[in-house]
Amino acid sequence: MTKIGAEVRNRRFPAGTVLIRQGEPGDRAWLIEAGELEVLLEGPEGMRRLGTVGRGAIVGEMALLDDGLRSATVRALNEVEAVELCRDTFRALLGKCPPLAAYLLESLIAAIRRTYGLPQPERQEGGADIRSSNAFDKVVDRRMFREGHTFFRQGDEGTGAYLIQSGLVSIQKSGEEIAVLGPGRIFGELALLAHRPRAATAVALEATVCEIIRKDSFTQALSSMPPILRSLTRIYIEQLAGQK
Repeated sequence: MTKIGAEVRNRRFPAGTVLIRQGEPGDRAWLIEAGELEVLLEGPEGMRRLGTVGRGAIVGEMALLDDGLRSATVRALNEVEAVELCRDTFRALLGKCPPLAAYLLESLIAAIRRTYGLPQPERQEGGADIRSSNAFDKVVDRRMFREGHTFFRQGDEGTGAYLIQSGLVSIQKSGEEIAVLGPGRIFGELALLAHRPRAATAVALEATVCEIIRKDSFTQALSSMPPILRSLTRIYIEQLAGQK
């Protein structure tokens, strides 16, 4: 059994049990030890299956980490054995992360919700604490960019990520604007973490001040995360990198 913390208990769910229902609040997550579950997403065209998960997967954690609503429905396809974790356990693990790692994880969750068109919780724009960690002071570079500046283009090689201190940045994919980001938001991190070309273009909509965060900063932050959160981060990166 994976060692996580004290606030856990073993659970067994019969086939057909709905562990998570899309749109509801959540206060529990589950580490699957045996059995298989299907992940279902309800949209305008009805319910569709996103996939199945089994041993070693974690379900239900996103709502615990960002205090949002359940992003999908998860149902047992056969008998499932799982370790149940409460919200406090996950929040305690997040509290052990350095500021950059914790904020990166929250940003990845926000990106997943945005990718699937899911409701996002009210989010305090953060990022200020990232520079407060002495471990990152030497690798963060603050710069001002003029209106219309292109930070990078879709298909470029990723060399750095950006934390917005002031201003607005448009994220565009194949000529279409998919997001507008403001102070406290990170962008450009996925190409660094997934070792892939830029998936979108980023353009300053007004005079914008950003902290430039280099790849080795992310590597250092990820290595210091508790193992379960480090695994989740890599799952989220793979999931986002797989989106066309």
